[in-house]
Amino acid sequence: MKVFPAINCKDFRSAKEKLKEAAKFLPKNGWVQIDISDGKFTKAKTKITPSDLKLLNVIAQKHKLNLEVHLMVENPEKIAGDWIKAGAKRVLIHIEAIKNIKPLLMYKNKIGLAIKYSSPALKAFSYLRDFKFILILAVKPGFSGQKFNSSVLQEIKWIKSKFSKAVVEIDGGIDLEIAKLIKKAGGDIIISDSYIFKSKNPASAYAKLVSVK
Repeated sequence: MKVFPAINCKDFRSAKEKLKEAAKFLPKNGWVQIDISDGKFTKAKTKITPSDLKLLNVIAQKHKLNLEVHLMVENPEKIAGDWIKAGAKRVLIHIEAIKNIKPLLMYKNKIGLAIKYSSPALKAFSYLRDFKFILILAVKPGFSGQKFNSSVLQEIKWIKSKFSKAVVEIDGGIDLEIAKLIKKAGGDIIISDSYIFKSKNPASAYAKLVSVK
């Protein structure tokens, strides 16, 4: 199971510092997720723009890292392409916010889906034929440090039973014990912000998550 550190910051400066910290312990070709909130889809709001992502990508390329952007915004299909052009290797968009899927099909290899734990996993069914990556958000969108919602474990199993080749990411409230449950349920990737970056030793916290069996 892979581990992606998450950067959930209000501004570019904070995001840059976290990315530099992550670069100290991530392996070559490792991934970092950048959270983007518009203050509408979620109460949280970030001030990071695609132009900022270009600068973050310079740092990522220097350390041979990949950036994934998690868009928690309304009408994500209108701006997903901007983030891809700015350097995101993959952009995750929320099923609950999509109004028109067609503009996204041209980017299908770089687009993943995201779904809130409170939305039935069935909502992903019609989209997973086109997009093979899906993130299940185990907390309310926008804020880090929330409690993991265990209903996500059944959602992982359901999605894997219908689309065995789908890559399932899980984000929100993950610690070592929860990471073990996620792996057992069939999760492929875990996203971690608080557990890694709020620990005394982020590198050690990351290594513990990676070693989960």
